[in-house]
Amino acid sequence: MSTIDAPVSGADRLEFLDVLRGFAVLAIFAVNIKAMFHPFPWYNNASLWTGQYDMIVAALQAFLIEDKWRTIFTALFGAGIALIAARARQKGAGSLSRIARRLFFLMIFGLIHLLAIWNGDILFTYAVTGFLVIWFRNAGPRTLFWTAAASLLIALVWNTLFAMGPAVVPEVRAEVEPFLWGTDPEYIRTTTEQMLGGVAGHFDNRLIAARDYIFFYFFFGVHFLESFAVMLLGAWAYRIGFFNETTPSKVYVRCAVVGLGLALVLDTIRWTWLTTSGWSFDAYSYGNILNQLDGYAGAVGYAGLIGLLTRTKLWLLPFAATGRMAFTNYIACSLIGTTLAYGHGFALFGSLTNLQLAGIMVATWIAILVWSPIWLSAFRFGPLEWFWRSLTYGRLQTMRRRG
Repeated sequence: MSTIDAPVSGADRLEFLDVLRGFAVLAIFAVNIKAMFHPFPWYNNASLWTGQYDMIVAALQAFLIEDKWRTIFTALFGAGIALIAARARQKGAGSLSRIARRLFFLMIFGLIHLLAIWNGDILFTYAVTGFLVIWFRNAGPRTLFWTAAASLLIALVWNTLFAMGPAVVPEVRAEVEPFLWGTDPEYIRTTTEQMLGGVAGHFDNRLIAARDYIFFYFFFGVHFLESFAVMLLGAWAYRIGFFNETTPSKVYVRCAVVGLGLALVLDTIRWTWLTTSGWSFDAYSYGNILNQLDGYAGAVGYAGLIGLLTRTKLWLLPFAATGRMAFTNYIACSLIGTTLAYGHGFALFGSLTNLQLAGIMVATWIAILVWSPIWLSAFRFGPLEWFWRSLTYGRLQTMRRRG
């Protein structure tokens, strides 16, 4: 196999990207687990949790994780496209067909995950958005930045109006409030019965949820445009060298201080608004813009913080290994969560407190951080990464490490 046709591995990888991706896949599970074990309103409305310490856990999830690490994960997807394109140019090879094949197979994996495992999949939407991003794979930093900025501004305005719709249009509120805020006991009962029932009920639930998400939120709610903008910003960050070891530490310090500081202010305003309103659906709808902005600010802040941590090179190997196996670990988290929650497994759906879910989260984190470096000490790729690369390159990749 020529070096042109070989996937990136070993010394060619950027440790910063792997470490950041590792933190992101773990953090995303910390909030996804709520929607795996309870009807979706528990993901949004912290007042539904009734355990003694559940509100504290929900606050930590909101301040430390929600939207911040998903934004990072999205940006890293765009950075990955830019990285593949850049290395293909260095080797005198084209990248369009290669990246398009990667996206096509990721889209298939995403559909399988969405319909057969869990309806909170992001792989399908990443792949669909990626088909638009690849046309900017060779764009210069200025083009990437300003295209991303314009797209993000449009998405922010539209998303803000879209989120405010239920608060001002009674017909829309009646349609979406039960799903988003948990105001309809019948919806909660039906969903719980489906998840605790057989596989057929799970599939029906996921099919409806997938349809609503893809057409109502992803397209009409222009989440695709937001994802497109964030991916371009990730590609821009790669192109200006943000993920390289040559980036001055002071750049990371500024990102960490400003980003995390701003996210803390925005989170505090939003959380105070929700609590003082008695967790009203109106406050949730009107405050959506704060949730989006704190996600962007927090993403910048965490990227700066991890950039500083990668300079130490003391304790990040497990996180780098987790990031190199992000695809496998992302699906593993879904399998762990749904097997414990749904009727075909341990049938814990709707029965655990947020604090108990945090215990499952920590146990899963430890397992992933232990098994990922052990696996990669013997193999070049994670299991799903190997399968994905073999499909992309049209030949079985060498799995075992030599020597």
